[in-house]
Amino acid sequence: MEHKNTELTKKVLLLIEENLQHPHCLAKVEDVILVNDSNYYALFTEEMGLTPDAYIIKQRLKHAEKLLEQKELSLKDISKAIGLNGYFEFTQLFKHFNGMSPASYRNQILKTI
Repeated sequence: MEHKNTELTKKVLLLIEENLQHPHCLAKVEDVILVNDSNYYALFTEEMGLTPDAYIIKQRLKHAEKLLEQKELSLKDISKAIGLNGYFEFTQLFKHFNGMSPASYRNQILKTI
């Protein structure tokens, strides 16, 4: 699927990247975007194939996967680093989207390194 990535969508993507670690990432994005365009949500969803909320979750979990390679980081630290409210929320989301717990993922990754 080819994405048009209008200037508005590019701005939303940049704001998400800058605020990904913040628990209220979407609210921070909307503080900036809604002033200029209240239709950003529909436009973003059409262009990216995901709602902004789903995109944020996807990006957070991709970042978590990279952080899980660092065995010195606790799962609690990782959940904070990706902007989630705690270990339980992180574990549930990760397991839902990746089919295994963060601990299992880490063990699998560390075996291959």
